[in-house]
Amino acid sequence: MASAIPVIEQIHLGFAFLVLLCALLLGWVQLGRRVMIALIGVQFLIGIIYAALLGRATPPDVLWHVLGAVLATVAYVAGRRLGDRSTSPAVPIALSLLGLVLLIGTAYVGVHMHDVSAHA
Repeated sequence: MASAIPVIEQIHLGFAFLVLLCALLLGWVQLGRRVMIALIGVQFLIGIIYAALLGRATPPDVLWHVLGAVLATVAYVAGRRLGDRSTSPAVPIALSLLGLVLLIGTAYVGVHMHDVSAHA
C-alpha cells in the first residue's frame, strides 16, 4: 500500500498540470467549461484516493486545497449555466477567470503541501 502513494502522488500532480493547462486554453468557451467541470471532478477523485492512502499523514492545509477545488468547480458550473441563459458573455468569462484564479491558488497550496511533506 505504501508503494502506491508515490505513484498516486505523481498522477495527482501530473493531472493538476493538465487541469491548469486546460483552464488556460479551454475554460473560456461553453464546451471548455464542461470539460473543466469533468477534469476537476476526476482530479478530485484522484485526490480522495491519495488522501485515503495517506491516512493520518494528510497535511492540515488539505482543507484549503479541497475548498479551492470545490469553489473552482462552482465557478465553472455557474459560468456554464449562465452561459446557457445569458446573452452577454461577460459574466461566464468572468466566472471562468475566477475558476482559473482559484485553480492556480489550489495548485499553489498543493505544491506547497508536497514540498513540506517531501522535506519532512
